[in-house]
Amino acid sequence: MSRSLRDLLENENSFIFTFELVPGRSVRTRHYQEILRFLEESPKYNLFQAFSITDNAGGHPALSPIPLGRTIKDLGLEVIIHFSCKDKNRNQLESELLALDREGLHNLLVLTGDYPFYGYGGRAKPVFDLDSVQLLQMITQMEKGFELPKEAPGGGVTLPAIPFYKGAVVNPFKWSLSELWWQYIKLYKKLLAGAYFIITQVGFYPKKWYELRELFQVGITRILSLFLEEPSFYQRDFDQRAQQIPLIGSILFLTPPLIRALSKGKIPGIYITESLVELYRKRSNWEDLSLEICAKLAVILKGLGYRGVHLCSFPLDYEKLLIFLEKFYHYEKNWEHYLGEFNDDRIYLENTNGIIRGRMPCILMDTFSLEYKGKRNLFYYLNEVIHRLFFEKKTRRFFLFQKIAKAISKGKRILRFFTNVEYGIKKLLFDCQKCGDCSLWEFNYSCPQSQCAKYLLNGPCGGSIFGYCEVYPFEKRCHFVTAFERVKEKKELKKFFRPVRGDILPPRNWSLYRTSSWINFYLLKDHRGHED
Repeated sequence: MSRSLRDLLENENSFIFTFELVPGRSVRTRHYQEILRFLEESPKYNLFQAFSITDNAGGHPALSPIPLGRTIKDLGLEVIIHFSCKDKNRNQLESELLALDREGLHNLLVLTGDYPFYGYGGRAKPVFDLDSVQLLQMITQMEKGFELPKEAPGGGVTLPAIPFYKGAVVNPFKWSLSELWWQYIKLYKKLLAGAYFIITQVGFYPKKWYELRELFQVGITRILSLFLEEPSFYQRDFDQRAQQIPLIGSILFLTPPLIRALSKGKIPGIYITESLVELYRKRSNWEDLSLEICAKLAVILKGLGYRGVHLCSFPLDYEKLLIFLEKFYHYEKNWEHYLGEFNDDRIYLENTNGIIRGRMPCILMDTFSLEYKGKRNLFYYLNEVIHRLFFEKKTRRFFLFQKIAKAISKGKRILRFFTNVEYGIKKLLFDCQKCGDCSLWEFNYSCPQSQCAKYLLNGPCGGSIFGYCEVYPFEKRCHFVTAFERVKEKKELKKFFRPVRGDILPPRNWSLYRTSSWINFYLLKDHRGHED
């Protein structure tokens, strides 16, 4: 029986290889049979310490990870279930977690998930009822034992604890400072929500792996507090715990079709560097080159102190994998030498308007300085004035408005009229979706329910492209990038690091849908109701 993933990752002297499997839409296909043969041969070679199974990768429908996970478990192998938010509301997420517990599948990689595209009869409806941070929080509660609400069937009891071992993903390979900043803010929230290990997005610029490692070693809150010039944000105990979090780096086996897709921005969140594109154009034997690149990136990860390598899109062929490992052990002693071969930070992307080039920012400098100068527009300024006049709690005006709100809430007709007036104004200005729990201030008056395709509250997904939404590339700016770019001065970035109700914004409360968010604010029914 293999050692558990938890034991392997918590052993500082271990270095593991995990292999990602992508099941198709049917168990009756040749591809699925090849996966089964590959798994059945695995004990013979003993190359991998765990296999991970994707959850509707690319937003396309596919076989659930659970049956394949059960097969892997029955073979005595460790399995990591990718668990995403995109297709299920919070109740279905809980149901699937209970099913995973029943099958003994407790290793999870918690993800936001790819935006759904193809499906029966057309594009599927995106759900994203929880974001990945909120989902991590929910699983943490299940690990302790869920306390059922008294009003729920069988409520008032605490369910038995479930021993999940959950990880999360971070993407340090971003094009702009705003995208990178949000990735690290969200990483902080994921650790706060209970992630036990972190896997990086695929990338080809190892300096970003180094940056991420330094972020953990120096201290996430320490660095963010230095950036924001706010010493009170430094949380020593949190940083010390975070230093023990295992890091795993993802590497991608490149093929000509994959290179073309990456070059055109078809795979959200993954950039290819210009030097790699040029290298593949010169070399005729692309397969040998891909094994060589992957082996060098793997030894760099080991040399940087990562706890393992996550292999993505590798062929289901043990002969090729043995060549990869042979190269890995050959390169291992000189890992620092190969670090210089991947020193290109130039992002390459082919667009309908031509070739786009950019450079990946690194924010960890010797001085830990964050140079930032934003531009505040008139729209932002006017909304700030209105917010300070009407929606600041620590003022005498608040108690006057609260009395007015209570009076309005008691009359059905005037409440309906007031609500229609509110949403008429907010629809015109913010494309308001009538959630009844407004978070415009938290995002500099960019509405997450209308401006984020995934309705995320605690940070962006990793799929933005050159600052644009992955769903509408080069058409619509990422909601979180817009919020960041409206900040005029660095000190105003603090609101993103410490939202008004703790560090993690709660999920949307659907009982408030179509009710007045202004009335809910004054009656303390929204997410700011427990603000100090």
